Amino acid sequence: MSPVTPGRRAGSGSARRLDRVLVAAVVVPVLAVGGALLADTAVEPRPVDQPPREADLDRATAVCPTATTDGRVVVASGTGARGEVAVGAEGDDLRLDRGAAGVVDTDDVTVVTGTGALAPGLVALRTAGPGLRAVGCPGTRSEQWFTGVGAGAEHTSVLELTNPDAGPATVDVEVHGQSGPVPADGLRGVAVPGRGTVRLRLGAEVPQREELALRVNTERGRVAAVVVDAFVPIGRGVPTKEYLPGQAEPALVNVLMGLPEGDPQEDDERSVVLANGGDDVARVRLEVVTSGSVFAPTELEEVTVDPGSVERISVEGLLGSDAAEGALGLRVVSSRPVTATFRARSGADLLQSVPGGRVEGSTLLPVPVGAKQLLLADADGVGTVRVEARDADGERLQRRRYELSPEVGLSVPLPDGAELVEVRTDDLDLVGSVLVETGAGAAVLPLRPLVLTDLVPAVRPGLP
Repeated sequence: MSPVTPGRRAGSGSARRLDRVLVAAVVVPVLAVGGALLADTAVEPRPVDQPPREADLDRATAVCPTATTDGRVVVASGTGARGEVAVGAEGDDLRLDRGAAGVVDTDDVTVVTGTGALAPGLVALRTAGPGLRAVGCPGTRSEQWFTGVGAGAEHTSVLELTNPDAGPATVDVEVHGQSGPVPADGLRGVAVPGRGTVRLRLGAEVPQREELALRVNTERGRVAAVVVDAFVPIGRGVPTKEYLPGQAEPALVNVLMGLPEGDPQEDDERSVVLANGGDDVARVRLEVVTSGSVFAPTELEEVTVDPGSVERISVEGLLGSDAAEGALGLRVVSSRPVTATFRARSGADLLQSVPGGRVEGSTLLPVPVGAKQLLLADADGVGTVRVEARDADGERLQRRRYELSPEVGLSVPLPDGAELVEVRTDDLDLVGSVLVETGAGAAVLPLRPLVLTDLVPAVRPGLP
């Protein structure tokens, strides 16, 4: 019998064990990957780009611009929530009760912040003197238009940009004039420091004698913008100022409600200023909105607005005619999207009306004390509108229902002491404004849809 060599026997067993390990290390992962690939064939791949999802608003900001004198800020909740909002640079608490408003007397830029239940539907109003100056306190927007501003000696405007956040923000401003786009390199990349305000005097930045329009784009951060528009006649004329709110975007139909009656003893100006920021010529016609009909006067011809330019239409003769008696507003219909502002200037008073956006459901508008009327138009069907007026303490002063149909306007007188106007449109989609007229002047405040939700971007792990 031959002797057995221990070394050979040990080497053969070790080789067999190594083969098993090698098979397990190579074959099992291959089978696992193959199975996963076969299983994934029935699974739809997730798209690379996903739209943002809509979520409940949990934080809202409104920025009230500066006031010259007699500054007042009125804050309310459009959803009827109660609690405290933060007001001012120090974040002082302001109590809001159900159906009532909170009031702060201040001339400074005022940032109002609502969180939780007080974020959806947060609204605020800035009033100031001398005379009657009023504007809804805007939120931050990535883009908005201001149409009918000035940069000359007599008509001059100041663009006020406020950054409510701690981080810096950057804004680009495009300028359009009656002769086309206006070079404005100094308005590109405007830095707005955290929790700071920048005021741009257009007369110093882009001196022009013609009508202008501004397109304000926020490139970084968040910024709220408003224009303080002023007419300073050379000689013995009386200077006048008013806030000019922004328009969210150009539209094919712009409804401008609120036409105060002209004073035959004054050298009045009533006009519509249009801006075409597109690449094509826009053909525009004006229609008059009354309580009985909406019509286009035969004596008015269409107006063309060249690409990148501004046009001003005098409507003094139109509004003084018998055909326009009882006019509540003007409807601007165009072949290409444009922006529009109605402007009325009489003596020491300046009034400006811009589109506020279509309202469906419920909205709330803070308004100044004084004689006032709610003006509604451009409904998309026949239906009922419910109007409730309350004072700042939440006491109900008026509550009524009204029928509204397409192709007519509606004027609703409101109590002088009303400071909150709630409009419920049920199933209608419409536009509207409140015209306030006092011995100190007049102002128009457009209805705006309440902001109740926010868009949250879709976030996924990035590819290696």
